[in-house]
Amino acid sequence: MAIIEKLNDGIKDAMKNRLQLRLDVLRMLKSKILAVSARGDLPDPEVIKLFKTYSGNLQEALDQAKAVNRQENADRLVQELEIVHEFLPKSLTPDETKKLVQQAINESGAKTKKDLGLVMKRIMQLNNSIDGKLAKDLADQLLS
Repeated sequence: MAIIEKLNDGIKDAMKNRLQLRLDVLRMLKSKILAVSARGDLPDPEVIKLFKTYSGNLQEALDQAKAVNRQENADRLVQELEIVHEFLPKSLTPDETKKLVQQAINESGAKTKKDLGLVMKRIMQLNNSIDGKLAKDLADQLLS
């Protein structure tokens, strides 16, 4: 089942069960898709990119809300993030990420930090749902 279909089913369920927060978040996700493609016919990898960007925006807003002690806003943002994460692929554990980074280093033949670009390119070919910042930090450590 495509992500857009899951999203539409989720919207229907939220409407039936009167789950306003969930409905608002799902509608926002759908609007992100429709802003790029009016027909909503984006392939799943592009939809995932949109959702990751939105998730990052929510995380940033959450950090800001916590910084200024807006607990009510922070709680709502946490709930929104949980809903968005339902539609994202499961992220790798730090150990799995480290194995993938090591594999990318071996396959790309990287020896120094100057080869970091090659390693990151290979990592994204192996698994594009990886946390890029964590992968970069691990590659940096392993190449030094």
